[in-house]
Amino acid sequence: MKPIRLGVIGCGGMARNHMGYFESIPGLKFTAAADNFTDNLDLVTSLFGVEGFTDGRKLIKSGLCDAVMICTPHWFHPELSIAGFKAGLHVLTEKPVAVTAKDAVRVEKEHAKHRGLVYAAMFQIRAHPMWLAIKQIIDRGDLGPIQRVNWIVTNWFRSQAYMDSGAWRATWKGEGGGVLLNQCPHNLDLLCWLVGSPTEVLADVRCGKYHHIEVDDEVSALLKWDDKKNRRINPKGATGVFVTTTGESPGSDRLELVGDRGKLIVENGKVTFTRTHVSVAKFCKTTDEAFGQPTTETITIDTGSANPGHSVVTANFIQAIRKPKTPLICSGQSALAELELGNAMLMSGLTGNAVRIPTNRAAYDRLLKDLIAKSTFKKGAVKKAKVDMAKSFH
Repeated sequence: MKPIRLGVIGCGGMARNHMGYFESIPGLKFTAAADNFTDNLDLVTSLFGVEGFTDGRKLIKSGLCDAVMICTPHWFHPELSIAGFKAGLHVLTEKPVAVTAKDAVRVEKEHAKHRGLVYAAMFQIRAHPMWLAIKQIIDRGDLGPIQRVNWIVTNWFRSQAYMDSGAWRATWKGEGGGVLLNQCPHNLDLLCWLVGSPTEVLADVRCGKYHHIEVDDEVSALLKWDDKKNRRINPKGATGVFVTTTGESPGSDRLELVGDRGKLIVENGKVTFTRTHVSVAKFCKTTDEAFGQPTTETITIDTGSANPGHSVVTANFIQAIRKPKTPLICSGQSALAELELGNAMLMSGLTGNAVRIPTNRAAYDRLLKDLIAKSTFKKGAVKKAKVDMAKSFH
């Protein structure tokens, strides 16, 4: 079988991280790259000996590729994905798949016209053994119907130097959002993947609280699940809290999932499952002890230290092209949930109203365009920041 010829659009730090593992993936041949920033493009073409283009659309039309990986700033993801499908190319896009749910749906509609093409998103954390183990516990029903979800994820601290390292960074026009769109997509994706999408959000969103930026750098959101078709959730509904910021250090990363049969805590790379021996709801209704509680046992789940990284998604993408029945780790369609949740949090925080999910996608699109049109924010000069490549991808 011939190798799958892959082109990469966008040659910044994240893209070059991907390129470094391409040779290890069976059936992948890296053939072309595109970037309108010639320094990035020249570096990649000299390192990897691939054909270079200063325009991603020209790469798509070149005939040199069977598939494309999109690693550009967020706003360009939808149009390039659509162009790829129209040219008969398979598409793997970096997260998020778009800036707005409305644009993500446009991509899905175009993909629906080309069902033979693979559409995948780079949400590699789904393949991590720890999160796979947690999903198995939830899906098996070991935790019972979930009634509360709390996630404090404040370990996304970013300095002003980071915010100033690109003219497009931390602006509505350049990036489309802040911590929710740039740092937190993986957290939002895991939340929706594990538990299902919330049905309502009420959020407090602070923009430029800790940095000289115009977008969100602190979010506190109340979540509600009341979808009776979601069997992972308590039939009477569930509540949640999601807190994040790029202005807090030292930060925390603690997830609590509480169900009718116990509590899961995920913190510092460790999973602790305290399971009740009986249903909490049943015990509550049947015990004659005024201060009694169900007996429990606590186990620590060891999933090892292996981290598959981004390469597992790319390998899965290539395999799905070569063997069409291969399940995707994250399809482009399933990546919509996290984006819509992030949009809903921003819309709620910026309008002061609770927002139902699915959102009014056209209304959010108008809100964002209005923010861009009315922006009077003046960003400082772009500065070259010291970058640790291991931390430079979000």
